[in-house]
Amino acid sequence: MKKRKVRAYILIGLALGLFVIQPLAISLHMYDMQGDNGNWWKYLLASYQQEVSSWDLDQAIIKLLFGLLGIALALMFMVRQKIFQLTTKSNKLEEIKELIGAGENQQVEFKSTLRWDLRQFKPNKALEDVVAKTIAGFMNTQGGHLFIGINDNGNSLGLQEDYASLKKPGRDRFVQYVMQLVSTKLGINYCALVGMSFYQIEGLDVCHLEIKRAHSPVYLHQDDRSHFYIRTGNGTRELDIPEALNYIEENLNSR
Repeated sequence: MKKRKVRAYILIGLALGLFVIQPLAISLHMYDMQGDNGNWWKYLLASYQQEVSSWDLDQAIIKLLFGLLGIALALMFMVRQKIFQLTTKSNKLEEIKELIGAGENQQVEFKSTLRWDLRQFKPNKALEDVVAKTIAGFMNTQGGHLFIGINDNGNSLGLQEDYASLKKPGRDRFVQYVMQLVSTKLGINYCALVGMSFYQIEGLDVCHLEIKRAHSPVYLHQDDRSHFYIRTGNGTRELDIPEALNYIEENLNSR
């Protein structure tokens, strides 16, 4: 855990103990001593005034104890939150592994790389078009999951070659590049339909694109033409103009 975050929780806990727990405890005690008579709010105000004005040894010890109590509660909350995050992440990873283990289908597709040609050992723009085509196909059908860094057999290859092929190597630049690809090839308004996350599988980075279906036709802009793709089985198929018009009328315009 980052030290800055721990310090922040300690300060929050200290404030909680001194300015919330202590006044509440003292005011409730005073209210109980008076037989639950009178206005509790007055006792609460009196407890705040006592806390500010009184700094003798006994009061200092009481403040220290309430401060420590607040800090303990804040740190317990932080630890529980961290455990919840780790558990959620672990469960999500298991779901991802199950998706990959089931293989490619109508809503799952694997790509070994985004732009690095494993045969020519250099970047290949044509591979980017294939990724964009797949994303468009998912958007025009029922949505789906695209994994980059996984080969056709479901084995993890990682993203190191893709990372290294970028001007600024690394995960952050990879995210920007994918979103730029969607924006350029499909349209900037469709970036919102693509959710990106990364997982370590077999010690290698794998990118997961969770793609939502669109409510209007999505075209791939390539070679000065607009291409229309859909998912069929475990592949992506381009429709000619009559097929595309019929498909759009039956499946997209009615959504």
